Amino acid sequence: MTTTLTEVRRSAADMDRWLARRRWARAGWLYAFMLVMSIFFLGPFLMGLLSSMKDNPNEYPPRLVIPQLTPQFIGRAYNLGVQGAGSGWNGGLEPGRTVTFDVSVRSPADAPQEPPTTALFPYQPTSLVAIARQAQATEYATVRTVETGQVGEVRSYRITVDYPALTAQQGQVIRAQLATPDANLNAKLPGGQIVPVTLDTPAAQEKQYSLNATQAVELVKSGDRYYLRGPVFERTPLQIDVQRGQSITSSTLPPSDRQNFGRSFAYRNITPGVLGYTFNNYRRAFTETTSPQTGRSLFFTWVLNTFFYAFLRVSAAIVFCSLAGYALARMDFPGKNLIFVVAVLFVQMVPDQVNLVSNYVLLQDLGLLNIWGLWFNGLVAAGGVFLMKQFFEGMPKELEESAAIDGAGPFVTFFRVMLPQAGPALIALAITQFQGAWNDFFWPLVILRQNTDYLLTVGLVNFRQLYGGQGDYGLILAGAVLSAIPVIVIFVVFQRYFVDTGADSAVKG
Repeated sequence: MTTTLTEVRRSAADMDRWLARRRWARAGWLYAFMLVMSIFFLGPFLMGLLSSMKDNPNEYPPRLVIPQLTPQFIGRAYNLGVQGAGSGWNGGLEPGRTVTFDVSVRSPADAPQEPPTTALFPYQPTSLVAIARQAQATEYATVRTVETGQVGEVRSYRITVDYPALTAQQGQVIRAQLATPDANLNAKLPGGQIVPVTLDTPAAQEKQYSLNATQAVELVKSGDRYYLRGPVFERTPLQIDVQRGQSITSSTLPPSDRQNFGRSFAYRNITPGVLGYTFNNYRRAFTETTSPQTGRSLFFTWVLNTFFYAFLRVSAAIVFCSLAGYALARMDFPGKNLIFVVAVLFVQMVPDQVNLVSNYVLLQDLGLLNIWGLWFNGLVAAGGVFLMKQFFEGMPKELEESAAIDGAGPFVTFFRVMLPQAGPALIALAITQFQGAWNDFFWPLVILRQNTDYLLTVGLVNFRQLYGGQGDYGLILAGAVLSAIPVIVIFVVFQRYFVDTGADSAVKG
């Protein structure tokens, strides 16, 4: 008998362990499936995010280790930004600064032993808006190369970039922007005041006709005069060439481009700072769309326009869709079913392109070819009406009966009793409408005429048309990532409301 009880207990213990392993195995398979699905859905976004950090997203084979995300190179970019402009975050090159950049070259015994050839080169990326040609660092700064050591076949060189100031005057240094010139060179101070610029040296006088309006400059205020200290450069492009048989083994920052079988290294900016190195494409999305007339970034304007349009769409949907859905779900009136079939179901089946000509002509006659006309064109969403109708139909009738006993009319019942219980449906409606407005493309492309009225989707098309043909996909990826972030944030924050039910809300009330 004792042996039998022991065996039973042992068998029960084995069964419990087997059930526990089975539960863990099921949980493991479930989490593995969720992980695979998350990679499947978020993989393109993550790859776009990582590629948007690179100087060359088209590189092949793609590197798993991205220099722009490596702490070592980020620290060096910060130090170079401090050397060039005193700012480790924004970087750049200012007058009176000296920047040092190190490079190592392998020179075998049977190869040439000459030092590398170094030079600054002009580099001005294509801008989305037409702007005057900006000054280049190669026109103002000088480069010299000095050998600093040798270990075996590898020689180390220090490249020094000197940018002398154009004036010897001492005083307060002011960052300004050149204004439209007349007989003299003028500059716009941070406060908006236009002042004449004094050119007191031959070097400054030589450069005055090569400077255009909107150029960022530094001025020295001495007494009542403003002296030109020199232009301010956002980037310092450098090219290093070695002889055949030599090879570059390392440098302070990895090159932006390699040519001539690896013997020519191009650095688009050796004074980038952190923002200009890790987030260069994101900064370009804002800086290369700056309007010369207003000084505002068009990309930032597109983001604000999209948020404003999404707010209008969400507000209209909450008001009109909830009213229409409640009327179709809980009220009896002649033609209710016909209205639901024609105005809700049928409208959802008809593509927007069918009403293109009639709606466009109507909005043009009303003078609404702008964001207000875009909002008016999609004022009531048929899908939102259908969602709210289905939700109100599932709510208990006792709520309305209790309100009727208390003497409440239809409007009081709706606003004081039914609408507060529709929180989950309203949240779901708001999210879907926000996502639809944020990703809306067809009607904004048709209706909006001015680039200051564009939504983000239409603006990104301009990015693709301008930069895609040049293979500059980093900027396009950065814009796409920025456009996806608000939708992801909204969904993550409010996703729990999707699992709530109308019955749960009614019980809470």
